[in-house]
Order: sequence, then structure tokens, then C-alpha cells
Amino acid sequence: MSKMDIKRPVTIDDMYHMPKDGRKYELVNGEVVVSPAGMEHAEIVVNIIRIIATYLDVNPIGKVYGDNTGVIFPNGNLRSPDVFFVRSEKLPGGKSPITFGEMIPDFAAEVLSPGNRSGQIAQKIGEFLEYGVQIVWLVDPEDQSVTVYRSLTHTQRFTSEDIIDAKPVLPGFSCKVSRFFPL
Repeated sequence: MSKMDIKRPVTIDDMYHMPKDGRKYELVNGEVVVSPAGMEHAEIVVNIIRIIATYLDVNPIGKVYGDNTGVIFPNGNLRSPDVFFVRSEKLPGGKSPITFGEMIPDFAAEVLSPGNRSGQIAQKIGEFLEYGVQIVWLVDPEDQSVTVYRSLTHTQRFTSEDIIDAKPVLPGFSCKVSRFFPL
């Protein structure tokens, strides 16, 4: 076997050099996972970010980020939740790091897209919860619902007519689920 036949694991440093092509790249167990998404997916992500950012304008307790941002988990995986929130005290000096984050988000939301495989989504949610993400929203555009995970066994499903919150992470935050989805 020649030197060229040996494939080395991808590193965090390699991830800084991924193409800027509009696709989301994550590092999972030494391999790059590409998650292309459509325009509806992007619109839902922007809606959720806008709603949370508006809440944070009045309650400046942290920062909200989108899926173009990476967070390094203790197992070495680089994850890019579609939406995530980090309390100010976890941010270095209360500011966003220039590079990938090295803290566990307090809240994360994943928006399903047609290319998502249920096993990958389940693994990602499990990883988030295992490392201390307090609340994970799984947003389903097809049936306009959100499943809230506080643990793998403590879940609750909200439909478009329901009011959702993010207690205790975002105290006082609530909105109608239908606001996440295109009209």
C-alpha cells in the first residue's frame, strides 16, 4: 500500500478550509458530513433566529447563531446546529469567538430537510443532550411541528397552533409555532 492509499482523519484545522459553497459541513468521528439544505429550510432557520434575536434585544442574556457556525464538542466532533443559543457567561469575555466555539450551547434547533436521515438526526440530538445542551428543538416543516427534547425520554410535540417556550434557557420567551414556517 502506498502513502497515497492511506486516508487520514479530517481535523478541526481542515474544517477551516472547507469550500464556501453554501453547504453545511460538520466533522463527525473524523469524517466530513455535508448537509445541503433548500430555500424553505433556510427561511425557517432565519425565522427562528429572528424571533430569538428579537427576544435577546430585550433580554441580552447571550447570543444566537445559525448553521454557518461551528461548535467543537468534547468528543472532537464539529457540529453546526441550524440554530443555537449560548449564554453570555460561556462566551470568552461575553463575546463571540473568532474561530469555532469551544463551548456547549444551551439550546439548539435542527430543521429537518428532505435529505436528512433519521439515524443521523437521532445521533446528533443524542450527542447534543449527552454533552449538556439543555433543550433541543427538532423542527419538522412537513407537518409544521416542533418536538422538544429535554432528554431522550422527556420529549413534547408542539403543532403550528401551539405556543412554545424554551424555559429555563430563555426565561419569558414564547411564540406560536406557526411563526417559524413560511406563510
